[in-house]
Amino acid sequence: MNGYETGNNAGFRAGGTTAAPTVDPMNARHALPLVAFALAGCGDERRQTTAQAAATATPSPTATPAAGRERPRPARAADTPVRSGSDRPRVRVLAGGLVVPWDVAFLPDGRALVTERPGRVRIVSAKGRLRRSVAARVPTRAQGEGGLLGVAVDPDFGAGRRFVYLYVTTSDGMQVQRWRMSGNRLTKDGTPLRGIAAGAIHDSGRLRFGPDKALYVATGDAGRRQLAQDRGSLNGKILRLTRSQYRGRTGRPERYAIGLRNPQGLTWQPGSDRLVATDHGASGFDGPSGDDEVNVIRRGGNYGWPLVRGRNHGRFDAPAQVYPRTIAPSGATFVTRGASAWTGDLVLAALKGRALHRLRFDGTRVVRDQTLFAGRYGRLRAVVEAPNGSLWVTTSNRDSYGSPVSGADDRILQVLPPRR
Repeated sequence: MNGYETGNNAGFRAGGTTAAPTVDPMNARHALPLVAFALAGCGDERRQTTAQAAATATPSPTATPAAGRERPRPARAADTPVRSGSDRPRVRVLAGGLVVPWDVAFLPDGRALVTERPGRVRIVSAKGRLRRSVAARVPTRAQGEGGLLGVAVDPDFGAGRRFVYLYVTTSDGMQVQRWRMSGNRLTKDGTPLRGIAAGAIHDSGRLRFGPDKALYVATGDAGRRQLAQDRGSLNGKILRLTRSQYRGRTGRPERYAIGLRNPQGLTWQPGSDRLVATDHGASGFDGPSGDDEVNVIRRGGNYGWPLVRGRNHGRFDAPAQVYPRTIAPSGATFVTRGASAWTGDLVLAALKGRALHRLRFDGTRVVRDQTLFAGRYGRLRAVVEAPNGSLWVTTSNRDSYGSPVSGADDRILQVLPPRR
């Protein structure tokens, strides 16, 4: 493993970088010594219809050190969250050699589940080591932007509801599947939600449990923008499933919010419990590229896609933050643990922008936007707050739009927020 390095603490600003699209063949998967981080260009979130070359890849034994046999133990969030020890964030590489790690979810015993887009669920031990063995191989149609995407752990997992929920692209469309966990293995238990149209683009993929223990599912417009305003469609929406629905089977989830293009971040603001979502703006074929959004989601809200864009939404719900220049925002989380200058702030990952953004809110209004680690680690996909208060970030440099910035890509990074 690499040691920590001091993070970039750039001034507050908005916007991202622009780089020529590069298609990666995904054929170099062996982790190399993590000595230096080379900077490289990245691709846009442009239209892609070819199948992923790594759909049947086998993880390289040299890329994933064995964790050994470990007896899972119940874990508690640290009384004192881990911090960098200075006024700057620090970054450590936890694991390398993954194939497009899309999302991360933590189990009560401290282990983490990581989805790889070709259809694998991996386990990272409570000590931060990636297991060689695969927890599940999930049949998926890993085409374009689809595959095995989001993961969420049942809020009552520790009370015996040992379910894990996966967001998967299949030949019949997008599905939310329920899997049961035993030891280090997952077996399929059911399909609570289906009927979401899948496309070569805009499959979204994020799902999260809210403070109300409901399951929230973000859906993209599947490249058919009219679906976002079609209340009969499940696409271009944020859907909400109750406990009886996600533990059983539902044909009609609540359309919690509509008018979204390709939302990939769902998180709740501490204190207010407001739901905040990121959404990709147009990327050329469906309008001039730009106007990515951060939205404070109101139940029953309509966020305007494809009828309006930019800051002025007229009769539609307006975004809290707009990026006129495309950054392709993906995963997002609030920093909920204390003892940090970032506590209460939103951190989002940017794909084309190749950076993290830290946003400070005053109520529902964004008052600061800081760009972090610009270009250093390439395309960033997921960002999740761990039980110990650190942030786990995944890279997407070996997907169809990226180009590796390290021989160890793709990686899981651990970011220690700065002390207060």
